[in-house]
Amino acid sequence: MKKLITAVVSLGLMIGTVASAGTDVGADIKAFQSYFKKQNPSVDFADYTIGVYALDEGSREQFEEILDGIPPYEEAVERGGEEFEKFGLGKCAALKDPAAARLAHPYYDDAAGTVVTLEGTIRKCYTEQTGKKMGTMKGKIARISSWISDQAAGEKINVKVESDGAKAAYERGKATFYAKRGQFNMSCADCHVYNSGKKARADILSPALGHTSHVPMYRAKWGGIGTLHRRYGGCYKNMRAKPLMAQSSEYRDMELFHQAMSNGIEISADRYRK
Repeated sequence: MKKLITAVVSLGLMIGTVASAGTDVGADIKAFQSYFKKQNPSVDFADYTIGVYALDEGSREQFEEILDGIPPYEEAVERGGEEFEKFGLGKCAALKDPAAARLAHPYYDDAAGTVVTLEGTIRKCYTEQTGKKMGTMKGKIARISSWISDQAAGEKINVKVESDGAKAAYERGKATFYAKRGQFNMSCADCHVYNSGKKARADILSPALGHTSHVPMYRAKWGGIGTLHRRYGGCYKNMRAKPLMAQSSEYRDMELFHQAMSNGIEISADRYRK
């Protein structure tokens, strides 16, 4: 317990809602990233884009072997590009430049009073173009979002949190990230900050830094591509907590915080994860 409290203090991150006037996103990012640099001094900052594979040499070798062949997500991502064209998504102003769209999300829409995610923009555009609704976790939404993200591969995440509304959403998202939940009474941070690199059964816990660089992700466990919010739901289930709805305001707020913590990390098209 003492170790956990020390870690929280060293990160300078409070669990709970803080008035937006006291929000210092830059300081949070610096503290968050410095924590991982101190925990893993031999890991290059740029390597956090490959997640857990930056921490374990054996896992990294397996990861690289998969990439050297035909990655299992390649066909799905190509299909996502075809669907982007088929459904006329490039006609929507927000998606006209796919690379710019990836770099612009998530963001806080002051007029709407809400966080807008890339998947939210894709779904809105799809409905405008087809009159139909799109899912939130897998299938078309994951394929199209993956293809759009690929267009920005090599560019750096740079989430902006500037207005009072954005800062309030960011603080809510931060509170969700650090809140303990479920029968195991654990938070996202317990696994992916304080215990990252350690084993949970047969799996090595991935570092939260860089988590959002390769989303949507292909998981061998899923046998397909899924969105970040699908992964959030899986983590909730692992803690034996009831998952929230994908694209709920709580998940969108947490994504704003989660993505911002990886500012400066390159977006990657290498989306395979165990």
